[in-house]
Amino acid sequence: MDEARRAGLWGEVLAVRALRDKGWRIVNTNFRVGHTETDIIAEDGDRLVCVEVKTRSPGALLPPSEAVDYEKQQNLTRAGAAIGRIYKAKKPVRFDIVEVYFTSPEAYEINHIVNAF
Repeated sequence: MDEARRAGLWGEVLAVRALRDKGWRIVNTNFRVGHTETDIIAEDGDRLVCVEVKTRSPGALLPPSEAVDYEKQQNLTRAGAAIGRIYKAKKPVRFDIVEVYFTSPEAYEINHIVNAF
């Protein structure tokens, strides 16, 4: 496994921890719908939240959220509608982004963008 993939997986683990620390219930991770994978499906009070996790290492030129372009947003929106049906959610679906910045091999920062799109 290459370093970027390993960092991405570790970023997802850290994002799950951060959301649980906020009191969220994690419903599923790495959930595939069609050709789209939703990194985290969680409940935040009265919302079902599809969370896209983007991880960057030191020296990255763009913020992680910039990788969630219009096409990715459209794919996630379609997946979110399917997830709502699959989980028979009576809650509205929201889309968040969690950015994980590795500032060094041992340190990181998390930025949670609520209702990102």
